[in-house]
Amino acid sequence: MLGVMCAGLLCAAGLSPAEATSGHNVNIVINGRTVVIPAHDQPAFISDDRTYVPVRVVSENLGSRVDWRFETRQVVITSPAGTPAVSDRSGGPQQEVELVVDGRVIPPDLGQPFITPAGRTVLPLRAVGEALDCEVHWDGAERLVAITARRQPLPPPSRGDARDPLPTPSGGLLYELAGYRTNLRLLDGTLTNSAALLGKEESDFSGAELEHLTTLLGQLQRYDQQVKLPDGRVWATADVTIQGPAIATADQLQACVTERGVTIPDGLADLYLEIGAEYGIRGDLAFAQAAKETNYWQYTGLVQPDQYNYCGLWATGSPLTGGESLNGADPGLVRLEPGRHGATFASPEIGVEAHIQHLYAYATTDPLPPGKVLLSPRFNLVQRGCAPTWQGLNARWAVPGTTYGQSVIHDYWVDALGR
Repeated sequence: MLGVMCAGLLCAAGLSPAEATSGHNVNIVINGRTVVIPAHDQPAFISDDRTYVPVRVVSENLGSRVDWRFETRQVVITSPAGTPAVSDRSGGPQQEVELVVDGRVIPPDLGQPFITPAGRTVLPLRAVGEALDCEVHWDGAERLVAITARRQPLPPPSRGDARDPLPTPSGGLLYELAGYRTNLRLLDGTLTNSAALLGKEESDFSGAELEHLTTLLGQLQRYDQQVKLPDGRVWATADVTIQGPAIATADQLQACVTERGVTIPDGLADLYLEIGAEYGIRGDLAFAQAAKETNYWQYTGLVQPDQYNYCGLWATGSPLTGGESLNGADPGLVRLEPGRHGATFASPEIGVEAHIQHLYAYATTDPLPPGKVLLSPRFNLVQRGCAPTWQGLNARWAVPGTTYGQSVIHDYWVDALGR
């Protein structure tokens, strides 16, 4: 019955038929199991920044019943412990379909169910998962959606051979790592997000790799998986985005430096907040990253204070030759001087903006804001949009960088928030 709803719903949802079936390369892991959608069925896809899946993914993998109510034009999802209540609703055949989960209407701005050109009903996965009391996580770089039922008991450790037991926490090594949803470098140099480990067994890895993963877990366990904000909100560390409004004030940021007896250019904290806002980047976290990279402007590394290079742009450990390309950056504002480590910028303001621009390259595929001049000489070398979160910089901005993003957040930003 679901398949007979008109394809005109695509227009009501703001989607063209082409958009509704584009971007099928989406990986889904539910409760530790990789979801395989048959080739003949509607694949998962992304549209309007939301992941849509066919109804069968919900009914077969989240253990819920899905019904179509013709009279009220509602997709009704009922969990095993839920009540199949339906809200009062009336209207003509052209009204938008309403999504109801355990008697609660899901607002359409969280995703509108609709029919694809192939006649398949698709649902917004995050909206459904969260309504069913699941944790839903998205890794844009890996194109991975990981869903875990909060009430699900921890799975036992999986031991596929006779190796000696590893000293891992309750739930198993891979399960514990997956909870951090962070980038990891495997021994062969492969980059993976730990959430993808939910679809693996320990027997899939060599003994050396398991020892390596155990070491990485020990490093990750030094950091809390949540951040408590001054207003009482609690964010998952893995969900702290690069884009967004600043929370810490300039005074709070400055206080972290002042107490260490270090002098920084006047108004530097304000510059980070102001320029960050122009790009939609969290300037307070960018300042925290600069504090990490410069050791609170004590410059204990290779970059020098007169370079105004607060994030180590082009500081690779080897001195520049002077023959490197600026890759489109303004030569009047950026220099690559032979013998120096990292780029040199014309002023503190230019250095801050270059830093913000480089974060912008990682966080989004959008072009630079109108009127902006390219200042980061490595902007065009970044895989655009590969790291929308601070943890997404792990093993990218810094290598191996297992806890790079966590450190920026907990060691520097949280310190400022507590002022």
